[in-house]
Amino acid sequence: MSLAHGSARPAAPLLRPDGIQRPALLVLPGWDDHGKAQFDLLDQDLSAQGWHCRRGNLPDASWPAADRARVNREDTLRQTLRDYQLLHAQERPDAVGVLGFSYGGYMAALLAGMYPFDWLVLRSPAIYPDADWMLPKEDLERRKVNAYRHTVHTPEGNRALAACAAFKGDVLLVQSEHDQVVPRPVIDSYAWAFGNARSLVRHMLLEADHALSQARWRDTYHAIVMDWLRERRYGGR
Repeated sequence: MSLAHGSARPAAPLLRPDGIQRPALLVLPGWDDHGKAQFDLLDQDLSAQGWHCRRGNLPDASWPAADRARVNREDTLRQTLRDYQLLHAQERPDAVGVLGFSYGGYMAALLAGMYPFDWLVLRSPAIYPDADWMLPKEDLERRKVNAYRHTVHTPEGNRALAACAAFKGDVLLVQSEHDQVVPRPVIDSYAWAFGNARSLVRHMLLEADHALSQARWRDTYHAIVMDWLRERRYGGR
């Protein structure tokens, strides 16, 4: 049985009106993510405010090609679970957020249906058909995946969206205006799925591409995340 269909749940964190004392954030990178510098900046700024941050050990641009070629979605979901559980065990936070970009956003969405964490940040989250779950990710037929992403889907037909429908925390959903990898229907599908979320905030990064290749787009995104997490931590919902 795939882990996405069941797992033991830790006790739900308690959100207090006077603010969270020990918040933690798990950051899940994209498959071709070169964004460690962006994570380092986020970690630096959040650590200064008392956060504990962990970057998930998912395949990214730094991995050898041969290693990446063997990895399937079950592998990365298991690793996502390990990263979440380690963060929770080591830091004992009283509230947890998960931030995912692209493929990491897809993994974050799946995790949202398995653990009752508090905050979910998705930037340009990818989506895939449920079929061929155990096939190495790089062996998925790109043409079919791209076609799938140009149609709006519902939680009934996609396991990541079904996980989002079960999520009851706060959600920040960020898209790029000129994203050629994760088009608008994907973001619409995710937004539709969060019908049970405590809150949903959706941002459009104007003119931005998928990778946020210009510094001004990265700066805007960083500011949006920092402001949103600050508001969530101190009770602004």
